[in-house]
Amino acid sequence: MGLFRKIRKVIEVIFENESEQKGDDFEKYVVDLFDEKYFSIVQWTTDMARKHTRFVESDCGPDLILRYRPTNEIFCVECKFRSKLFKGKLQWSAPKQLGRYRVFAKDNNIPFYVVIGLGGKARKPKRMFCIPLKEAKSSALSTELVEKFERSSKKKFFWKNGILK
Repeated sequence: MGLFRKIRKVIEVIFENESEQKGDDFEKYVVDLFDEKYFSIVQWTTDMARKHTRFVESDCGPDLILRYRPTNEIFCVECKFRSKLFKGKLQWSAPKQLGRYRVFAKDNNIPFYVVIGLGGKARKPKRMFCIPLKEAKSSALSTELVEKFERSSKKKFFWKNGILK
């Protein structure tokens, strides 16, 4: 292996680790916006595939499955952080992953939300969106669509009439 290829491989690993860290940081930030008094975490996926080369089925599901304590309603949340738009769109998922999220939501018959942080830092995003999966029709979303679901990135989440805001 030539020196250039070795350097490129090291750079790829550094960027992959940085991207994973941003994802972890944003997930933790989102979890902190769910008040423990009202919400319990049923499941928090840890993305085991990062630690192994084998395919892990649970990695296909959402990051979080939560329960709204007062009514026992269960819903799930996928957390994504993006530094910026790509070609004027919010590229939040791979098309295959979007398909797996849809299958998960249908098979489990529970509401599924995509919470996206945009700009700033993963631990302090400038903007935040809480988009129902059924509205996220593609892996690259227009700014017009996501802006309908914008929320304060500092405000605690609340659940009302089966809708996460």
